[in-house]
Amino acid sequence: MICLHGFLGRGADWDFLRDAGFDIRAPSLFAGDSLDAVHPEAGDVLLGYSIGARLALHLMQTHRVAKAVLISAGIASPEPGRQELDETWARRFESEPWDSVVEAWNAQAVFGGRPNPLTRNEADYDRKKLAAALREWSPAVMHMNLRDIAIPTLWVAGEHDSKYRDAATRASQRLPNAELWICPDAGHRVPWEQPARFIDRLREFVPRR
Repeated sequence: MICLHGFLGRGADWDFLRDAGFDIRAPSLFAGDSLDAVHPEAGDVLLGYSIGARLALHLMQTHRVAKAVLISAGIASPEPGRQELDETWARRFESEPWDSVVEAWNAQAVFGGRPNPLTRNEADYDRKKLAAALREWSPAVMHMNLRDIAIPTLWVAGEHDSKYRDAATRASQRLPNAELWICPDAGHRVPWEQPARFIDRLREFVPRR
């Protein structure tokens, strides 16, 4: 299973899946790893969260994989001004004190006021890569085509994350081999807000070998 983290994510975010018995590869795209070095093979499962879900969808256009799990995937048409907003955030991550910009990021409405269960230390990131991701992997730039996705895909969203819950519902209804799971009592960060429930659902979709 190839696990792609979200913005401000790290490969280590997925260690709880390894501890649960899953065989995972989890690059840290904002540290020393590159998306270009991710080469899924036919027997692999792609798992992506948030911006990582968009990256997984991007890889699914050019690589054949066995299954995919897409969590809190931003696939709707971006709101007007999204590219300008992402540019503002990119500049903030390039120049602002770390603690203040991370606090502002976590205060966004998409997270519903829920605390981030994961610690974020500046030493774990390359700020230039964070800024580049906001500019290059934004929904305003990276457009997703769902029409050609035929592989079995599990769409995941949190019960309290209405925007992404609705997007996952629409996507699952459009695709021939899609399943939908709305995680109870979770917001945007489903795997870390409800890890036990997430692991149980993942085991149903991707049985361990």
